[in-house]
Amino acid sequence: MSQPTTVLVTGATGFIAQHILDKLLTKKYKVIGTVRSDAKGDDLVKNFKGRYPEGELSFEIVKDIQTNDAFDDVLKKHPEIKYVLHTASPFSFGLNKPFEKAYLNPAVEGTLNILNAIKKYAPQVTNVVITSSFAAIVQDAKDFKNTVHTNETWNPIKWEDVKTEEQAYVASKKYAEQAARKFYAENKPSYSLATVNPPFVLGPQTFDSAVTKKLNSSNEFLNIITHFPASDEPQNQVPLLAVDVRDVAEFHILPLENKELANERQFIASSPFIAQRVLNILNDDFSELEGLIAKGDYDSASKLEEEYCPKYDISSTVKKAGGYKFITLEQSVDDVFKQYLSKYSFS
Repeated sequence: MSQPTTVLVTGATGFIAQHILDKLLTKKYKVIGTVRSDAKGDDLVKNFKGRYPEGELSFEIVKDIQTNDAFDDVLKKHPEIKYVLHTASPFSFGLNKPFEKAYLNPAVEGTLNILNAIKKYAPQVTNVVITSSFAAIVQDAKDFKNTVHTNETWNPIKWEDVKTEEQAYVASKKYAEQAARKFYAENKPSYSLATVNPPFVLGPQTFDSAVTKKLNSSNEFLNIITHFPASDEPQNQVPLLAVDVRDVAEFHILPLENKELANERQFIASSPFIAQRVLNILNDDFSELEGLIAKGDYDSASKLEEEYCPKYDISSTVKKAGGYKFITLEQSVDDVFKQYLSKYSFS
């Protein structure tokens, strides 16, 4: 009987990463996750063992992905690793550090450290997938009406122009992805390199126990929208694109199993995202929120999406993924609030 294929997932306790683990274990892969402490690793393994008693999940400690040899010991210790999914990178705002230390260095150096470790110690690796972001693609909001974003679009931001925390995050994702692609072009490794470039990532936590009063960074925007003041005016706040975390997880695994995607820059999205649409979904689907959240102007949602949200074309990636069908925004929002309201009363 053949041994299961081993996958290394960096940053294994993250929101996206835990959904990746869930899908990998469902597919009977052997999974090694990197975490920052034994306590985090123990909790991770305990949760997944409860769901997959026969699943093969273990962890290795990587305290700081910026350290030059951060991943070396992991790759030396596990010559069985065939696939590497690199999800470890900062996301949360409010890190109270200089922008370069909080965002740019961890993103770029962490990415190069995993690629260097593979180069030095893991010639057997055949596929690498890196979590990038729509942030590396998106154009300035003033150009949304004139730009159709595709997997060939690059954010024009330069680090010297960074003035805010949001700009620092956006720039770090671009610079990290470009660093990976430059490394790949210069070193010409034998493995394939794909990225996943999702926009706003929504959806439930992998485990109900992970739900807290304050939601994780992307889902917390849903919470913020529910606390808008009562109004019958169109709600055009937060004009973005969205995708479900379970689809993001799937597109980390598809390049391992679909050669068409093995070297793809996978820009994915399910739909536009704007506050009015979220309010419409919540008012339609959660009667218990009646009178507790704003309604806005129900009929304005489509017009607002057309006017304010980024235009996009993901047909190249979807075609290579066999016509993949994304989870709808309504399902994403519903699943977040069903999970949240089962644990907390709305306030």
